[in-house]
Amino acid sequence: MPEARDDWADISASSGSYTERRADPDHPLDFFRARSDRGNYILLLKVDDMPEVDNLPALSGLDFRHVRHEDRADELVLELRDAEQFSIFRALVSDVMNATADMPVGQNSSGALRVVHRIHRWQRLLKHRREKILSRQAIIGLFGELHFMRHRIWPRIGAAAAISCWRGPYGDEQDFAIHGWIIETKAQLSTADQVLRISSEAQLDTDSGPIVLCHQSFASSPSASGDDISLNGMVDRLRSDLASEAPSSLDLFEAGLVNAEYDHRPEYDQECWKPVTLSIFEIEDGFPRLVPSSMASGIRRVSYQIVPAACADFRREPGWLDREVLGA
Repeated sequence: MPEARDDWADISASSGSYTERRADPDHPLDFFRARSDRGNYILLLKVDDMPEVDNLPALSGLDFRHVRHEDRADELVLELRDAEQFSIFRALVSDVMNATADMPVGQNSSGALRVVHRIHRWQRLLKHRREKILSRQAIIGLFGELHFMRHRIWPRIGAAAAISCWRGPYGDEQDFAIHGWIIETKAQLSTADQVLRISSEAQLDTDSGPIVLCHQSFASSPSASGDDISLNGMVDRLRSDLASEAPSSLDLFEAGLVNAEYDHRPEYDQECWKPVTLSIFEIEDGFPRLVPSSMASGIRRVSYQIVPAACADFRREPGWLDREVLGA
């Protein structure tokens, strides 16, 4: 796996208190990178008024703790204890900082709660991905997101921006958010009945912003050849490309993979995928869909299917996507 930049390497180990450096001068919260007296890598958040938090999550190879001080701000500390967990530590740090980047400046107490919640989520995700193999549909879905990002978004806006706009793994209703637009991707086998599977009544609700729906179909083959590539192969290719083009985005990409419950497994090399079709639809008034405002009171958690042929009036060309959405 390509290695991301080591942001702790030029911080000297401490003798007593931490040797620290602000993690990101533009971040609204007081995050610092630090080294312990043993040289361990640390991310800490300084909190003047630390809220009470019970049962801090525990992660293998990492130590997560609350340190109280009488003469200065308390600290929420995430420390790498096992060097073999460095890639997980880096990805977790990137995810925590990304998840708190929209908070008001200086709201460290609220930020601390969000950090704890985020690390609890990682505790569950890491346990789950060790025990679970993604279903075939989940494999196709994740492959479809990565393929669309690499071949449609990345060439138009650049590698770092493409990784930053990828929202699918984090539980958002749609897969990408870019330039005020929301992009939802759907992927399925080219040999299956072609339908758009909509997971909720909110997924195509344009109250949250203008939406583009991109339907991709893929052919399956047992081995890589030509344009065919496995899920593991796609992930490895993206890692390699990021290492060359935007190494500072590698950790955020790894965080996305963890949130998608992906871990490299030989099972994900058993099928390779080749793109067959791409259909692009702009969601406008008249598009066949269910949204909360059109449903009777009391109905919720709706999933449904749309026949692509019924959406012909809303079909757009790839050039339109490039101009109007991606700004290319």
